[in-house]
Amino acid sequence: MASSGLSEIIMFVAVLLIAAFVVGVLTTSTYKISLNIGKKTDSFSEKLAQDFEIINDPAKIPRDPNLGIITLYIKNTGKKPIIFTPDSFTVIIDGNIVKIYNISQLSNPGSEELYPGDVGELNVSYNESRYHRIKVVLYSGVSRVIEGYIS
Repeated sequence: MASSGLSEIIMFVAVLLIAAFVVGVLTTSTYKISLNIGKKTDSFSEKLAQDFEIINDPAKIPRDPNLGIITLYIKNTGKKPIIFTPDSFTVIIDGNIVKIYNISQLSNPGSEELYPGDVGELNVSYNESRYHRIKVVLYSGVSRVIEGYIS
């Protein structure tokens, strides 16, 4: 009978060890999941803080046929400044990446940052007049699309 009690104690201790192992694994997994959720939330809030709009009139997007450029007006509608350099943006017209000819800050000339509420101008090398789909992508991944007539 003594061996029966001893085997029950051994089984009890084994079950406790297995339960402790399972609890440890679940705790570690939950902790890692919560860290990743926090990182994704920070990334998403950063994207929300940096936002912009294309404020051109879609019926008449200005084009200079002599220079072969169109002008896009960008307004910072986010809560943080946007770095406003040609490397900060990518312009895609009808699925093709086009070169940014030059860039200028209209609200605060000479500044390389577009503060909330400020308007900037992107001059893009493109010389075709008709309806186009224009997508502007910010370095953070935020993008906006305008479909309009380049005159």
